[in-house]
Amino acid sequence: MAVVIFKAIEKCNSNCIYCDVIKKHQDKIMDYDLLKLIFIRMNEYLLDNHDKNITFTWHGGEVCLLGAEYFKIALDIQNEFCPTTKSRIKHQVQSNLTIINQEIINVFKELGINQIGTSFEPIPKIRGFGIKRDSKAYNHKFMEGIRLLAKNEIRWGVIYVVHKKSLEIPLEIFYYLTNLNINSSPNFNQIKTFGDYKHNLGITGEEFADFLGVIFPVWFKNIDRYPNIQPFARLMRNVRDKEMSLLCETSGECNYEWLYIGPEGQTSQCGRSGDYNVLSYGNLNDYTFEQILNNNNRDLLTDRQSVLPKTDCIDCRFWGICHGGCPLDAYMVNHDFKHKSPSCDALKIFMEKYFEPVTGLYADFMPVKQTISKINIQ
Repeated sequence: MAVVIFKAIEKCNSNCIYCDVIKKHQDKIMDYDLLKLIFIRMNEYLLDNHDKNITFTWHGGEVCLLGAEYFKIALDIQNEFCPTTKSRIKHQVQSNLTIINQEIINVFKELGINQIGTSFEPIPKIRGFGIKRDSKAYNHKFMEGIRLLAKNEIRWGVIYVVHKKSLEIPLEIFYYLTNLNINSSPNFNQIKTFGDYKHNLGITGEEFADFLGVIFPVWFKNIDRYPNIQPFARLMRNVRDKEMSLLCETSGECNYEWLYIGPEGQTSQCGRSGDYNVLSYGNLNDYTFEQILNNNNRDLLTDRQSVLPKTDCIDCRFWGICHGGCPLDAYMVNHDFKHKSPSCDALKIFMEKYFEPVTGLYADFMPVKQTISKINIQ
């Protein structure tokens, strides 16, 4: 399945302290001619690849700033240019929910969207409106948004970014988020602190592991009540059930399936690589989906998976549930893809210090020894 991270807009109505979008001051919105070309390109790809589907993720910035009319036009374009393939295009949305309205929701439903990904922060002055980062007004609008989603029977789930201030109250955050949405479970992610950051919210891998470690025994004791808290549920499936349900950043297989498209048609590997201008795959005006998904620059990610088991990840028993972590994270730290991600340290500490002692399970997913060399076909 091809995954498209689509940023028709990078502008946002919020001023989250750790967000890179604000720093870019990008106000461009993708015009309708280029939007039409995207659906033409998707249709071409799906017609040529009958076994493939596309997950089309509306991302930002804040996508609801596009307004209902933009989504209506996108729906009309899809119906016109993807008449036989539109059933193989699954739409998803990431939104802060503070400006969502019924008109937008109505179009989302027509696009087949029944779940929205979002973020929330109970600690004041982290997420908020304006220079003063008004979190009270932000949270009020967020609550209005989730009530509107509930009225329309649309599910939603929270990604929570763990930062320096989170470390003071891990259980309070856990209970707040699980009570906020009893029908979905939060996903805890470590804050990313690449580039020129002026805040002091960054944390080490060990601090992130310890944050998770406070919550994990409570979660494990109540696993039936909170079955899908992440990353705990995924790790349980990996280790206990041997079901390797991996994220893009831990799968080691994001190489030829992911595609970022920016507001001017620029393409890259994913949203993060697009934000940091890493791994350019050319412009959609000049290349088809097939050509972009097979761009030679993607070989850098493929090569990484054969190098790491011999270097940074040699003899690591967590390889099978990590695969060296996100290649973009590794690049931002080392300026080279052929290193493990900083998040690998957090995973190892968490597994050895908390997961294995609490569960009594032992992870053993050593890398397969590389014995076959690449064959050059003349």
